[in-house]
Amino acid sequence: MSAVLAKREREILDVLYRLGRATVTEVLEALNDGRSYSTVRTQLRLLEEKGHARHEVDGPRFVYLPA
Repeated sequence: MSAVLAKREREILDVLYRLGRATVTEVLEALNDGRSYSTVRTQLRLLEEKGHARHEVDGPRFVYLPA
């Protein structure tokens, strides 16, 4: 697992730990800092690639969880 996280990745990961599980929209609402949906989705994908997050499929949605 990569130990180096960008500040914005760390903020997203903090949201996932606080909520336990969240969709991109829920992460966006928790951050409330003007990031776009696509930016948060990309950052969540990068967190998955680094081994810090994972997702489950819930119907049409991806629900993200801390790894």
